[in-house]
Amino acid sequence: MKRSDIVDYWAQLKAPTHDGMWVHPDDAPFFRSHRHSFNLQFPVSPYVGDILNAKAIILGANAGYSPTLTPSEFPDDAAVQSYVERVHKPNQADWGFVSVYYNDTNYGEYVAAGKAALINASPYRSPKISQEPDNQKLIELLPSTKMHRRWLRSSILPLAANGELKLIAKRFGLWKLTLEEKASPGVFVDKAPVSPLLTGAALSALKS
Repeated sequence: MKRSDIVDYWAQLKAPTHDGMWVHPDDAPFFRSHRHSFNLQFPVSPYVGDILNAKAIILGANAGYSPTLTPSEFPDDAAVQSYVERVHKPNQADWGFVSVYYNDTNYGEYVAAGKAALINASPYRSPKISQEPDNQKLIELLPSTKMHRRWLRSSILPLAANGELKLIAKRFGLWKLTLEEKASPGVFVDKAPVSPLLTGAALSALKS
Protein backbone atom coordinates (compact mmCIF):
# COMPACT_ATOMS: atom_id res chain seq x y z
CA MET A 1 0.00 0.00 0.00
CA LYS A 2 1.28 3.47 -0.94
CA ARG A 3 1.24 6.57 1.22
CA SER A 4 -1.06 8.26 -1.28
CA ASP A 5 -3.69 5.51 -0.97
CA ILE A 6 -5.23 7.25 2.03
CA VAL A 7 -5.96 10.33 -0.09
CA ASP A 8 -7.32 8.23 -2.95
CA TYR A 9 -9.63 6.47 -0.53
CA TRP A 10 -11.20 9.65 0.85
CA ALA A 11 -11.42 11.20 -2.59
CA GLN A 12 -14.26 8.71 -3.13
CA LEU A 13 -16.38 10.82 -0.76
CA LYS A 14 -17.24 13.84 -2.86
CA ALA A 15 -20.62 14.89 -1.48
CA PRO A 16 -23.12 13.98 1.23
CA THR A 17 -25.78 11.34 0.69
CA HIS A 18 -29.25 12.33 -0.49
CA ASP A 19 -30.27 12.88 3.14
CA GLY A 20 -27.28 15.12 3.86
CA MET A 21 -24.99 12.67 5.63
CA TRP A 22 -21.22 12.70 5.06
CA VAL A 23 -20.35 9.00 5.02
CA HIS A 24 -17.86 7.03 2.93
CA PRO A 25 -19.70 4.64 0.58
CA ASP A 26 -17.99 1.65 2.23
CA ASP A 27 -19.27 2.69 5.66
CA ALA A 28 -22.83 3.64 4.79
CA PRO A 29 -24.44 0.22 5.42
CA PHE A 30 -22.94 0.06 8.92
CA PHE A 31 -24.25 3.48 9.89
CA ARG A 32 -27.72 2.46 8.79
CA SER A 33 -27.71 -0.72 10.88
CA HIS A 34 -25.90 0.26 14.09
CA ARG A 35 -26.61 2.69 16.90
CA HIS A 36 -24.26 5.67 17.16
CA SER A 37 -24.10 9.36 18.04
CA PHE A 38 -21.69 10.61 15.38
CA ASN A 39 -22.69 13.89 13.77
CA LEU A 40 -22.64 13.23 10.03
CA GLN A 41 -23.95 16.60 8.88
CA PHE A 42 -20.50 18.07 8.30
CA PRO A 43 -17.59 16.95 6.08
CA VAL A 44 -15.43 14.21 7.51
CA SER A 45 -11.88 14.82 8.72
CA PRO A 46 -9.68 11.79 8.04
CA TYR A 47 -6.52 13.88 8.35
CA VAL A 48 -5.37 17.42 8.99
CA GLY A 49 -2.25 18.67 7.22
CA ASP A 50 -0.16 17.51 4.29
CA ILE A 51 -0.48 13.79 4.91
CA LEU A 52 1.48 13.07 1.73
CA ASN A 53 4.68 14.92 2.59
CA ALA A 54 4.79 15.75 6.31
CA LYS A 55 7.84 14.39 8.12
CA ALA A 56 5.83 13.63 11.25
CA ILE A 57 2.54 11.75 11.40
CA ILE A 58 0.44 12.08 14.56
CA LEU A 59 -2.09 9.35 15.35
CA GLY A 60 -5.35 10.97 16.45
CA ALA A 61 -8.69 9.64 17.62
CA ASN A 62 -11.62 10.88 15.56
CA ALA A 63 -12.86 14.15 14.17
CA GLY A 64 -14.22 16.47 16.83
CA TYR A 65 -17.65 18.02 17.06
CA SER A 66 -18.89 21.06 18.95
CA PRO A 67 -22.49 22.28 18.56
CA THR A 68 -21.20 25.85 18.54
CA LEU A 69 -17.78 25.71 16.87
CA THR A 70 -18.35 23.12 14.13
CA PRO A 71 -21.25 24.94 12.41
CA SER A 72 -19.19 28.14 12.45
CA GLU A 73 -16.46 26.37 10.43
CA PHE A 74 -18.98 25.50 7.71
CA PRO A 75 -21.21 28.57 7.38
CA ASP A 76 -21.98 28.07 3.67
CA ASP A 77 -21.45 25.85 0.65
CA ALA A 78 -18.22 27.62 -0.26
CA ALA A 79 -16.67 26.76 3.11
CA VAL A 80 -17.76 23.15 2.75
CA GLN A 81 -16.31 22.89 -0.75
CA SER A 82 -13.04 24.48 0.34
CA TYR A 83 -12.71 21.98 3.16
CA VAL A 84 -13.45 19.02 0.91
CA GLU A 85 -10.83 20.24 -1.55
CA ARG A 86 -8.23 20.30 1.22
CA VAL A 87 -9.02 16.67 2.04
CA HIS A 88 -8.87 15.63 -1.60
CA LYS A 89 -5.63 17.55 -2.35
CA PRO A 90 -3.79 17.90 0.97
CA ASN A 91 -0.41 18.55 -0.65
CA GLN A 92 -1.82 21.54 -2.53
CA ALA A 93 -3.80 23.03 0.35
CA ASP A 94 -3.03 25.95 2.62
CA TRP A 95 -2.97 24.45 6.08
CA GLY A 96 -2.16 27.82 7.64
CA PHE A 97 -5.77 27.83 8.71
CA VAL A 98 -6.90 24.78 10.64
CA SER A 99 -9.82 24.16 12.96
CA VAL A 100 -9.77 26.37 16.04
CA TYR A 101 -9.36 23.18 18.05
CA TYR A 102 -5.79 22.84 16.80
CA ASN A 103 -4.99 26.42 17.76
CA ASP A 104 -5.19 25.29 21.38
CA THR A 105 -2.78 22.38 20.94
CA ASN A 106 1.01 22.48 21.08
CA TYR A 107 1.38 20.90 17.65
CA GLY A 108 -1.01 23.00 15.55
CA GLU A 109 1.80 25.25 14.35
CA TYR A 110 3.66 22.23 12.96
CA VAL A 111 0.57 21.12 11.05
CA ALA A 112 0.05 24.63 9.72
CA ALA A 113 3.67 24.75 8.55
CA GLY A 114 3.42 21.42 6.74
CA LYS A 115 5.91 19.74 9.06
CA ALA A 116 3.35 17.42 10.66
CA ALA A 117 0.01 15.90 9.79
CA LEU A 118 -2.56 14.32 12.04
CA ILE A 119 -4.54 11.31 10.91
CA ASN A 120 -7.63 10.21 12.78
CA ALA A 121 -8.44 6.59 13.50
CA SER A 122 -11.94 7.54 12.32
CA PRO A 123 -12.95 10.68 10.40
CA TYR A 124 -16.45 10.88 11.85
CA ARG A 125 -17.34 13.69 14.23
CA SER A 126 -18.25 13.38 17.90
CA PRO A 127 -17.52 15.38 21.07
CA LYS A 128 -15.48 12.81 23.06
CA ILE A 129 -15.16 9.28 21.74
CA SER A 130 -13.53 8.01 24.94
CA GLN A 131 -16.97 8.44 26.56
CA GLU A 132 -19.03 7.09 23.65
CA PRO A 133 -19.24 3.27 23.83
CA ASP A 134 -21.65 2.92 20.88
CA ASN A 135 -19.30 4.91 18.67
CA GLN A 136 -16.29 2.91 19.83
CA LYS A 137 -18.08 -0.30 18.90
CA LEU A 138 -19.13 1.01 15.51
CA ILE A 139 -15.73 2.17 14.35
CA GLU A 140 -14.38 -1.33 14.93
CA LEU A 141 -16.78 -2.52 12.22
CA LEU A 142 -16.19 0.22 9.67
CA PRO A 143 -14.22 -0.56 6.50
CA SER A 144 -12.67 2.92 6.69
CA THR A 145 -11.18 2.16 10.13
CA LYS A 146 -9.71 -1.07 8.82
CA MET A 147 -8.32 0.77 5.80
CA HIS A 148 -6.63 3.37 8.04
CA ARG A 149 -4.99 0.62 10.09
CA ARG A 150 -3.78 -1.24 7.00
CA TRP A 151 -2.36 2.01 5.62
CA LEU A 152 -0.53 2.67 8.88
CA ARG A 153 1.04 -0.77 9.00
CA SER A 154 1.89 -1.21 5.34
CA SER A 155 2.98 2.33 4.48
CA ILE A 156 3.78 4.50 7.49
CA LEU A 157 5.43 2.12 9.97
CA PRO A 158 8.00 1.03 7.34
CA LEU A 159 8.79 4.67 6.53
CA ALA A 160 9.28 5.38 10.23
CA ALA A 161 11.54 2.35 10.59
CA ASN A 162 13.65 3.62 7.68
CA GLY A 163 14.01 7.06 9.25
CA GLU A 164 11.98 8.78 6.55
CA LEU A 165 9.44 10.17 9.00
CA LYS A 166 8.49 10.16 12.68
CA LEU A 167 5.34 8.46 13.86
CA ILE A 168 3.87 10.17 16.91
CA ALA A 169 1.64 7.58 18.59
CA LYS A 170 -0.89 9.74 20.40
CA ARG A 171 -4.21 7.85 20.44
CA PHE A 172 -2.54 4.49 19.94
CA GLY A 173 -5.38 2.57 21.63
CA LEU A 174 -7.86 3.37 18.86
CA TRP A 175 -5.24 2.32 16.32
CA LYS A 176 -4.71 -1.02 18.10
CA LEU A 177 -0.94 -0.63 18.12
CA THR A 178 0.79 -3.65 19.59
CA LEU A 179 3.62 -3.45 22.12
CA GLU A 180 6.02 -4.44 19.36
CA GLU A 181 4.74 -1.70 17.06
CA LYS A 182 4.99 0.93 19.78
CA ALA A 183 8.62 -0.10 20.28
CA SER A 184 9.41 0.05 16.54
CA PRO A 185 12.13 2.40 15.23
CA GLY A 186 10.80 5.86 14.48
CA VAL A 187 7.75 5.50 16.73
CA PHE A 188 7.37 7.92 19.65
CA VAL A 189 4.64 7.08 22.15
CA ASP A 190 2.77 9.78 24.03
CA LYS A 191 2.28 8.66 27.64
CA ALA A 192 -0.78 10.92 28.01
CA PRO A 193 -2.82 9.77 25.01
CA VAL A 194 -6.14 11.40 25.92
CA SER A 195 -4.64 14.82 26.61
CA PRO A 196 -5.15 17.32 23.76
CA LEU A 197 -1.46 18.22 24.07
CA LEU A 198 1.55 16.23 22.98
CA THR A 199 3.76 15.31 25.91
CA GLY A 200 7.13 13.82 26.75
CA ALA A 201 9.08 11.98 24.08
CA ALA A 202 6.34 12.52 21.50
CA LEU A 203 6.58 16.31 21.81
CA SER A 204 10.37 16.23 21.86
CA ALA A 205 10.43 14.13 18.69
CA LEU A 206 8.12 16.54 16.91
CA LYS A 207 10.28 19.53 17.86
CA SER A 208 13.63 17.93 16.95
